[in-house]
Amino acid sequence: MTKPQAAAPRSLADALRQRDDSGIAGLLTARPDLLHPVPSDFTALATRATSGPSVSRCLDALTSLELFVLSTAAHLSSDAAVDTSDLADAATAGIHPDARSEVEASIRRLINLALLWGSASSVRAIHPVREAMTGVNAPAWPPAQLTWSRVISQAEVDEQAGGHAQASIARLRDLLEAWSAEPPGVLRSGGLAIRDFASAIRMLSSDAPTASLSIELAHAAGLLADDQEERPVWTPTDAFDLWVDAAAPNQWAALAVAWLSMPRLPGLATDRTNVLANELDRKAVIGLRLGVLSLLTEAPAGAMIDPASISAVLNDRQPRRAGQLREQVIASTLAEGLLLGMMVGGALSTAARVLVTETPKDRESKAAAAMADAMPALVDHVLIQADMTIIAPGPVAAGLGAALRRVADIESRGHATVYRISESSIQRALESGWDAAQIRGVLTEASSTGLPQPLGYLIDDTARRHGAVRVGTASSYLRCDNEATISTILADRRLRTLDLARIADTVIVSQAPSGELISGLRAAGYAPAAEAPDGTVVVRNLRQHRAASPRHRRIAASRPDPATLITAAVKGLRAGDRAAHAPRQTTIAGPAGVSQVRATTSTAIVAAIRTAITEATPVWIGYADTDGTTTEQIIDPIRISGGTVTAFDHRTEQVRGFMVARISGVALLESESGS
Repeated sequence: MTKPQAAAPRSLADALRQRDDSGIAGLLTARPDLLHPVPSDFTALATRATSGPSVSRCLDALTSLELFVLSTAAHLSSDAAVDTSDLADAATAGIHPDARSEVEASIRRLINLALLWGSASSVRAIHPVREAMTGVNAPAWPPAQLTWSRVISQAEVDEQAGGHAQASIARLRDLLEAWSAEPPGVLRSGGLAIRDFASAIRMLSSDAPTASLSIELAHAAGLLADDQEERPVWTPTDAFDLWVDAAAPNQWAALAVAWLSMPRLPGLATDRTNVLANELDRKAVIGLRLGVLSLLTEAPAGAMIDPASISAVLNDRQPRRAGQLREQVIASTLAEGLLLGMMVGGALSTAARVLVTETPKDRESKAAAAMADAMPALVDHVLIQADMTIIAPGPVAAGLGAALRRVADIESRGHATVYRISESSIQRALESGWDAAQIRGVLTEASSTGLPQPLGYLIDDTARRHGAVRVGTASSYLRCDNEATISTILADRRLRTLDLARIADTVIVSQAPSGELISGLRAAGYAPAAEAPDGTVVVRNLRQHRAASPRHRRIAASRPDPATLITAAVKGLRAGDRAAHAPRQTTIAGPAGVSQVRATTSTAIVAAIRTAITEATPVWIGYADTDGTTTEQIIDPIRISGGTVTAFDHRTEQVRGFMVARISGVALLESESGS
């Protein structure tokens, strides 16, 4: 016996109603905005699918070919449904004879997206499309394809990416460690002052885009925040202390994941950019960046992609999203991806492919494992030269790197990092609590060439002079046991702006704050040390400034676990449709009267509801109202989570939530006799 054919649908709601569950699930997957909130029935689903915002969002995801086919369908079906064969003929004639199969595939997709509806042989465009689709030009044929200049081995890509990843970690760590001691202020309008940004650029020996990427990444990853004090500053968070102690691959993975969900383009920064300002956020950047990265996964491994072909392919696949912002995202993604170790010349690293293709649940750990194989080996020794420079022939181990940054300044970065030891850098180490012997010991242990004699003299001389002049807070004061030194300081014309006044043979006071007084004395060639109220030398804590880790609201391109929600929504739509069209007098029989649903334990209630969800069967429940009375009603359970059952309520004929704590019992339905 053959299955009777369904009658031709009279509306989009009828067409949706005739689809099987997989067809409805496919529509909700392709158009996730239709899910929130879950429509009560197919009429509500059709109404939402034809609303202006939903249609516009759907059109944004169509290719040039699909837009042209849809435009042709809108024109031909303005008065009556058009035969699908005639539609394919008309669209193919406007493009190219070889495009016939692609045109037919586009018609099927447009039907699946509910932009076209009808029978198996004829379709119509929905009203919003017929009104909006005008002036669509035929797409170029054949469609644009990715091109590349050359192909290198994936091992070479990973090796170069690992080096860039290690460098990106070092830049961010050095920046935040410096800001731990001297955090920059927060502007009243938000963001970082241009002078502080310029200082960060100089400290990192980089350009504006590179420094901006480090700063914005630190903020996006929750490692940097406004401390919310009366005079707020940008300071590392307590999460930075955990991050800095983690393994390098895990550090990189945390930064890479933050980059994927960062709604900013730091790669476009200039010297005048107000970094960290709220107005730099553009949510569309996240989806566009993921679009670029997803496209790069289609290229062969190691292919050095031509940026112009990326733009051409994306303009063909999503022409309604073309524009200046997407061009900026393409350029910024390639530049930032190189600095971060995501790609080399448009060729994705293995770790980057994992981040783009894996599920959010597993991608960070798997990407860290992939990057661990790509990062260069750490070195545990350096070369100290007589010109006061230290050469690290590769990325140094964490402990050694921290010690070197404490006693020397980074002069240049690259495959080999060059540090410079100076009087001021030694003073910094002395201020942090080290003495001359400790500085000598650290450098001697790290050096494979021994400690040059001039460096030993510099360390001893600086340590001997350090603390001879001491500064405290009055507004501030200066004291020194050597009266001749006091007289010299008072007579020094370079210190006139500090408003110095002698109050004793060995004490000077100043109207300037102690920090400004120390900086001025140091610039004039003295070697002051900060003094505590008890007369001891202040040891500077490198982790003095910390802010609480902010709770960032992740901006995601899709909601979590969409498959479960879609399955539940399909059940709800079917249940709602049955309730809307079922005769009122044929309600399924249940317990005879009020309070006939037997009260059970919460464990039994949850088990019964889970069974009903699995078997897709309706049940009776006893439900306590807010006034304490218990009513009985039929529901179709859809899902249960967080102490709430989401179900279709036959009484109100809509999908709603029921608190498990207020359900007194569950009873199976009894079919009517003869049914």
